[in-house]
Amino acid sequence: MAHNTLKRLSLALACSLATAAYAQSPAHPMDALTADEIRATRRILEESGRLADAAFFPAITLQENDKASVLAWRAGMPFTRQAFAVVFQDSAVFETVVDLDNANVVSWQEIPDIEPRILGHEFDVVPILWQDARWRDAMALRGYDSAEDVFCMPLTTGPVLPAEYAGHRLLYANCLDVTEENLMAFGRPISGLMGIVDLESREVLDVIDLGVIPQTTDRPSLDYELSSRYRTDAKPVEIVAPEGSNITIDGSEITWDNWRFHLRTDQRVGPVISLVTYDDEGERRPIAYQMAASEMFVPYMDPTPTWSWRAYMDIGEYGFGLSLSPLVAGADCPASAHFLNQVIADDSGAPLVLENSVCIFERPTGGPLWRHVENGALVSRPAVELVVRMAPVVGNYDYLIDFAFSKAGDIDIRAGAAGIDAVKAVAAQSLADLSAEEDTAYGTMIGSGLVGVNHDHFIAFRVDLDIDGPVNSARFDHVRTQQLPEDNLRRSLWTVEEETVTQEGALAQHLGEGYLRIISDERTNRLGYATGYQLYPGHNALSILAPDEPLQERAAWSAKPAWLTRYAGDELYASGDYPNQNPAVTGLAQWAGDGDSIEKEDLVLWYTLGFRHITRAEDWPGMPTLWHSFRLRPFNFFGGSPVMDVVPETE
Repeated sequence: MAHNTLKRLSLALACSLATAAYAQSPAHPMDALTADEIRATRRILEESGRLADAAFFPAITLQENDKASVLAWRAGMPFTRQAFAVVFQDSAVFETVVDLDNANVVSWQEIPDIEPRILGHEFDVVPILWQDARWRDAMALRGYDSAEDVFCMPLTTGPVLPAEYAGHRLLYANCLDVTEENLMAFGRPISGLMGIVDLESREVLDVIDLGVIPQTTDRPSLDYELSSRYRTDAKPVEIVAPEGSNITIDGSEITWDNWRFHLRTDQRVGPVISLVTYDDEGERRPIAYQMAASEMFVPYMDPTPTWSWRAYMDIGEYGFGLSLSPLVAGADCPASAHFLNQVIADDSGAPLVLENSVCIFERPTGGPLWRHVENGALVSRPAVELVVRMAPVVGNYDYLIDFAFSKAGDIDIRAGAAGIDAVKAVAAQSLADLSAEEDTAYGTMIGSGLVGVNHDHFIAFRVDLDIDGPVNSARFDHVRTQQLPEDNLRRSLWTVEEETVTQEGALAQHLGEGYLRIISDERTNRLGYATGYQLYPGHNALSILAPDEPLQERAAWSAKPAWLTRYAGDELYASGDYPNQNPAVTGLAQWAGDGDSIEKEDLVLWYTLGFRHITRAEDWPGMPTLWHSFRLRPFNFFGGSPVMDVVPETE
């Protein structure tokens, strides 16, 4: 297989990643582990005598200090540094906390009956498959006599496994034809064939063969030169800062306009935004303690044996941080953006540099932040926003995760999906063929003999809001229709009825019938209202799978638009710490089940950002980026409009 093709298919783990001796010291208690601290974590564990010869690290990341100490910290004050690690060795999983200041192991605990995320060295399942005679025979029937022209995708199994596979660490493998360098491998699936691979014994437990399906006659390619369609060259359109950037980057702290926040990258969730504050006429007011993606659930809608189990947890099973790809100036981000390298740990416990994996830029939206015409006079303010962007690539999908801050005090959290549809080969080459109706029962024919299978994407975002401090409550503003007396000139109108949300759990109120607010219990604005922020949802989809569907049970959060819980430093992942092969209901649905009071508490908002993908011809071969978002916007947080002091645009 050609080297470039392999790079495209390796789930971004090999995308311009380089080890480097970043020797910087942490300057903030929320800074990501430095390269030296990652090395020290492994060294301290080795010196403790706890590591086996073949030890792997599904996680080495910052063990955050307790929230109270972080909130009390000020520049120049000392702070402690600890690392949290997951160690996978001798078929067992251990969680450990390492004190980096004193070079000792604080805790070491075995976690039974779980499987950690998929590791990089486990991705190459081709040699395992090809040693099995059943697999070689099945591939020979399809015209492949060697592994040279084949790439096999390492796919997680989901929570439902046959009883005979209990206790095995598994991957399912479907393969792609990579014979021709310039053709898109994901567009040439070898369908109807699947291998069940035991990663520890390195053997094929079973081969599922549904029969030979011919390869597509299409020649899909992502190369511009081979696209056969060429637009007239356009004049460049650029976002520029002719007088320099308004963004200040001090270590991991970002300041822009009235905003300040801390940024780091985590192996698992990718970008982590912490300590978000707003400068309100000289007073720095807290809004959010932390914001990050928590889990992604991607269930496919095909019941055949080679597809029915596909319901990936892209964050918990593969890792958004580990999947970050380099960002391209002028395409992925404006050329004027700040491009940052980030350091995480690799599976061996060594530092890994993700080059140009974060971009930070300001951009005019092309519209007004506010405008009005009165008495013939026009008053307008330009809308400019700050964007923090990363692009994890998980298999065939490229995701964009944006955190955008506006001069009106809004925070937009956006997710974009691009890349390539997951397709299967079918017998029908067009809708005119006899088998077309059956072949397209669970998707759309998007190429000759290729069906894009329908599926969903659900991302759980964890948003720890601290509105003017951590003591908050939740209110739901119902919009109710009010009938007026018959003698009134009109018959109806609507009013707002406030309801206190009292217990942890999924939001019982319907977001289409009102708005959720998180309010301070310790501060009011100048008019006497409790200061707050409102959840302003965008277009959204929720899971409609049966509640007792095993794939759905471990992602129960995806059936509800919003959840509220009390803050707990170890409740980070909506589907639990270890979703791989895990049939148990863990995570958000478990934590929220006790019905604890959330009045005057430190609250965490969980929002499900979902999009249902009914595939279409326009997705192929490259799917135009589809964006979804939600907004957190001030609601009586200020005493008046926060945009009146924005400088007007000048010639």
